[in-house]
Amino acid sequence: MGKKSVSVTLEEANLLWLRGRGYGRGHLSAALDDLISAARAGRLGIAAPVRSVVGTIDLPADDPALEHANSAIRELFAQSLSRPMRVREPRAGERPPRRRRTERRG
Repeated sequence: MGKKSVSVTLEEANLLWLRGRGYGRGHLSAALDDLISAARAGRLGIAAPVRSVVGTIDLPADDPALEHANSAIRELFAQSLSRPMRVREPRAGERPPRRRRTERRG
C-alpha cells in the first residue's frame, strides 16, 4: 500500500521525545509510521482490539448445532416473566409528572 502525505500537530514534549529517540528532521514521518505499525501489531504492550468474534462463543457440548436453543430461550424468557415486578399505575385523575423543557439547539 502506498503512502499518503498528512499534516500532524504534536505537543512540543512529544516532538522532543521523538527527536531524542533519533528521529530528527526528515525522519519524523518514519517514526510515526513505525509507532503506528508497532501499535497495530500489538508490539507496544497495548492489547490490540479484537477484530473477529470467531472463537469467542462456547457452544454446549450436548447441543453443538443449537437444535434445542429455541426451547432454552423460551424457558429463560418464561422464568423472567414469572419474577415479581413492581408496577404503579396512576390513580384516577392523577396527572403524570411534567417533563422538563430542554432548549433546542439549532
